[in-house]
Amino acid sequence: MTAPAPQQRPDPRPVDVETIRKAYSAVLYSPGWLTEEYAEEVSEQLAGHLGLLAGEVMGLAPRMRGLMRQMATHCLVRGFQALGLDPATSGTSQAVRAYELAVACRALLTLHERPGELGEPTGEDEIEAEVRRKVCGACNGPIEAGEGYETAVYAAEASGGMRGYRHTDSCPVVAKERRRSLRSV
Repeated sequence: MTAPAPQQRPDPRPVDVETIRKAYSAVLYSPGWLTEEYAEEVSEQLAGHLGLLAGEVMGLAPRMRGLMRQMATHCLVRGFQALGLDPATSGTSQAVRAYELAVACRALLTLHERPGELGEPTGEDEIEAEVRRKVCGACNGPIEAGEGYETAVYAAEASGGMRGYRHTDSCPVVAKERRRSLRSV
């Protein structure tokens, strides 16, 4: 799964803060009633908002400083992962996709509205490289271009799990897992 290409400059459309807030709030603050049909509909709307916000924050991130810059980079990475989440191939429901898109929208909207102290732009290439970088959640090693990888869900106490990537080959942790499963057969 490849993350959509980040936009280098902000989208010329204005950010409609109230519409975005209303869309993500409908998902985040009303759990349990989210039908698959409504989740699919709102996911498409949230994906559009997320794409717009990602462009805006990508434009601001090089001007951010310290922790805000690190937070922006992290939220962009998670946002692009949420955009790439496909319920048809990931084994997740539309409701889970809607929730993840809503969380990413809320985070990026907050960064857009309150970016902290802004300075002269620096390190634009570093931020884009970090956003595009894939790290194996099993061994914490980088997943280089051409290496096999898959999306995976990792256990998390706060939710059903964190989504990320893991090597399909050349990962000592994955190899150990496979050996253990072969012994038990």
